[in-house]
Amino acid sequence: MRPDPFLQALPANSEVPDAVRKFHSETAEFTGLCSIQRGTGWLTSLSLWLGGFPPAADTQTVRIRTKLNGQEWEWFRDFGGHETLSHLVYDADRRCVKERIGGLTIWMRPQVRGQKLHLNILRLTLLGVPCPNFLLPRSATVEWQDDQGRFRFDVSAEMPMLGQLIRYRGWLMPVHVNRNNA
Repeated sequence: MRPDPFLQALPANSEVPDAVRKFHSETAEFTGLCSIQRGTGWLTSLSLWLGGFPPAADTQTVRIRTKLNGQEWEWFRDFGGHETLSHLVYDADRRCVKERIGGLTIWMRPQVRGQKLHLNILRLTLLGVPCPNFLLPRSATVEWQDDQGRFRFDVSAEMPMLGQLIRYRGWLMPVHVNRNNA
């Protein structure tokens, strides 16, 4: 099976921690906990609504299902009943990940530094309209494997002049399905 676009966008010799590689390598389901912080203001709220992002929560269950569907990966995210769907492809022209989530399309470039996967936002469109570079959100998103072997994530985006858009961080573990009882 072809790995998801994040691994496709990395150089072939990239050393990615096992939990991160597993998360980005197969059709699977993961569950865990996270905290969600949202920025304030009407423009921030509108942007987050257009992207289908979840409400703020101190501790929230999260479930993610990843599935290869033809040429694109689908990620179903369930934050305590708030569901989102995103479609991801490898953009060979830009050598990066292209993700469509709600009314947003985001181009990201992954890099491995210090046993962590870092994501940088390169481009964004809102309802098909390109975001000017001076307004392009900045991301400090990072994924890694913790000492317990869990997939950890710290996803964040802030926008010039607006500040924080969203930040959610937590951990995930694969859901093991007993096929004999399924």
